Amino acid sequence: MTVQESYAGIKYEIRKRTQAKRMSLKVSHDGRVWVSVPMRASLKDARSFMEKNIAFVQATLDKVAAERSQKTLEKPNAPLEVLVEGEWLRLMIAPGEKFTMNISHDSDGILALQSRHLLITVPSEKISSEENAHSAAMQYWRYTMIHRANEILPTRTLALAESFGEPVRRIAVKDQKSLWGSCVKARRSVNLNWRCILFPPPVLDYLIIHELAHLRQANHSQAYWQQVEAWCPTYKESEKWLKANGRRIMALTA
Repeated sequence: MTVQESYAGIKYEIRKRTQAKRMSLKVSHDGRVWVSVPMRASLKDARSFMEKNIAFVQATLDKVAAERSQKTLEKPNAPLEVLVEGEWLRLMIAPGEKFTMNISHDSDGILALQSRHLLITVPSEKISSEENAHSAAMQYWRYTMIHRANEILPTRTLALAESFGEPVRRIAVKDQKSLWGSCVKARRSVNLNWRCILFPPPVLDYLIIHELAHLRQANHSQAYWQQVEAWCPTYKESEKWLKANGRRIMALTA
């Protein structure tokens, strides 16, 4: 259950979750605010929790606004980059008859880059300005990556689940703004953010394993992390990569 609220001029959501054991508050990189509470908690308790933490929320929103403003100032002189299989590549745009991307598939269906940059051709009529060309190229790149995510993520998830003897009934690829993935143990369903397709293959496998492990342990207890390590001994390296690149990926694809 999700309820829209506002306090001190700040809009936020109250989200009741069966997985939540206690109340928590989060401010996302794009300025959205929400309070997650257990199902048993009342809306009054959630509002009170928000009010008590309003100073933290405001300070975090100010920080987010400052970071976004700085990125805007830096953007004209910064090289444009996109992410493919965990590698940040310089984006180059050229006019053409139709959209194309210099990415080819090898015999295993894995993306193979022809150079250290990514060249996207954009129909000439869409290049009325540098800004329009960039916007069109990014939209095409995003569309291509989402299509690839829908092709690969469910297949890879099923393969890993079968190797662990962990049946999955449903796999969905979603456009989540703050989560890489989620699962519902009772329904044995797994949701994956399409942006996971941008990760290096080992990090992608870890993220899938992270959700599959929740089908056995619906929490982040010691037993849960032991299960993750049993299936993915190098998971801590993947966690470091996500910490280093996660916010940049979300900002790039917002």
